[in-house]
Amino acid sequence: MGWGLYDDATGEVQQSGTYWAAQDEAAKKYASFFYVRWRWSDMEPEEGKYAWVHDENYRKLIQGALDRGLKLCFRVFDNGQDMIQPGTPDFVRQAGAKGYTVKGMGGKDFWNPYSDDPVFQEKLTRFVEAFAREYDNPDVVDFIDGYNLGWWGESHNVVLQDQTKREAVLDWYTALYASNFKKIIMTMCLNQTGLGIAVEQRIVFDGKGYVIRRDGLGSMWFGETERNFAKQIYGKRLLVGEACYWGSSDDSSTSWINRDKRFRLSTWRDVYEATYQDAMNHHFNTLDLREVPETQGWTGKAKDLVESFMIKGGYRLYPSELSLPKRLKESAEAVIGHSWQNTANGYLPNNMPNWNYKYKPAFALIDANGEVVKYWVDEVAAPSGWLAGKNYPCRLSIRPEGIPAGEYQWAVAIVYRTKNDTPGIRIAIKEAKFVNQWVLLAPVSVK
Repeated sequence: MGWGLYDDATGEVQQSGTYWAAQDEAAKKYASFFYVRWRWSDMEPEEGKYAWVHDENYRKLIQGALDRGLKLCFRVFDNGQDMIQPGTPDFVRQAGAKGYTVKGMGGKDFWNPYSDDPVFQEKLTRFVEAFAREYDNPDVVDFIDGYNLGWWGESHNVVLQDQTKREAVLDWYTALYASNFKKIIMTMCLNQTGLGIAVEQRIVFDGKGYVIRRDGLGSMWFGETERNFAKQIYGKRLLVGEACYWGSSDDSSTSWINRDKRFRLSTWRDVYEATYQDAMNHHFNTLDLREVPETQGWTGKAKDLVESFMIKGGYRLYPSELSLPKRLKESAEAVIGHSWQNTANGYLPNNMPNWNYKYKPAFALIDANGEVVKYWVDEVAAPSGWLAGKNYPCRLSIRPEGIPAGEYQWAVAIVYRTKNDTPGIRIAIKEAKFVNQWVLLAPVSVK
């Protein structure tokens, strides 16, 4: 959740030193993730020579994000439309893949493979397998765009040798990513495949681990069809949001935004307000500060909206009511009552197949040394169902066994089940006292 900084390569990729010098403050104050949107030809310019091993600038860009506490997100696309160079590395063509031409930057003709060509699919499969070996790690990566064909990797203008295979290619591509990225949430663009929302909805809900991303918030490109669908899947699938690509924040360059047919946009502040409202009204978990010009616009002209989305976008889980035993007896059943609220506007995507309900609330006994003596996990509680504006009561029956008699403190956490039940999400309590990321609550005696 939160704000993203981008390297959205259309021209040359960003140079790490220059980029992080410009984005340092925004990374530390506002952003949650760094989104790398690079061409396949940048990520694997020679067969088997991957950027994460051989490209020093790429490695410095990535390390710059990690050093600033940002998660990583990726889109790797193959189409050279409007690019400074072809999107697909030339070894694919040399291996015999069949293709066509697209118009690159400055009107140059770039070769591009047909997406149903078997050589292209073979080479891309090898890349995705290597890509996943490096980045199928939720400690480092938040999401991966898992359908990146067509112009700019946005899934439109996909050209095949046999256009009747469009849905089959969609299934092949999404299965390729899903079979390799088993721990990371994957996204696909909403209503841009040309196959219709019903087909896209099948991919999102068929167990592959996909969610919806939608570009164009705050513009006419986020239309009624997309708006209605976003409302329908709130709380069921994550919504990754992105503003329209205006490419500027310069007050002297507003002719493009003036032409928007949905909104009356005359200033950049108008753009930011429309984008923010679209994200909030439709429960998107993320927005984009994007590259340097856009970041400067958001933080300079709409800092209040940036700070508001940091608090209201995504999820903020708060234990609104707690009923805790003051005394426990060995082997005697006791009950913990706990109610939760989501004080933000998005949702925790705990129900995604690749996350598999890995976050659960838990209660612990903490001794005088700050050590967890015993804890209990509420397996029934469902944090992904905790949506804004409601209270969610839960009840946890416990049986204290093997606990030395003495005085302890109750504590609460939302634990990470796949990491030995260590606290995984910081609970939204103001001025809380944390011990090893557990929130201390009240004293309890064990007899």
